[in-house]
Amino acid sequence: MAILLTLIHVLICILLVLVVLLQSGKGGGLASSIAGGLSSASFLGGRTASNFLTKATTVLATAFFLSCLVQFLTFDSGRDEASSATERLLQPQQAASPVPFTPAPAAGGGEVLPAAPAPASPAGQSGP
Repeated sequence: MAILLTLIHVLICILLVLVVLLQSGKGGGLASSIAGGLSSASFLGGRTASNFLTKATTVLATAFFLSCLVQFLTFDSGRDEASSATERLLQPQQAASPVPFTPAPAAGGGEVLPAAPAPASPAGQSGP
């Protein structure tokens, strides 16, 4: 089932790309390059080609969207394990219990450092 849905999706993608490239824009589109100037306008007629390609683009874009949605709902249902690297990183670590962090004792026999340095005496004065 998954392979069939993927093949249909790829076929829709290829057709959508071809239909979009065949539309003539300001540069004439890919249609002006094919077969020495044989364009979709000369193949189907000027207005008919434009209407057909516009409708085909709309239908294929809708089919592409629906195909993406169906594949998401089909492939994602009932899945609990992480499949991407990002999902694996976001999952909580379930290995061993974490080792608690204990800071190392201060060097010099455990002396406590003052919170703020002592004020400096003004220049030219020596002690009290």
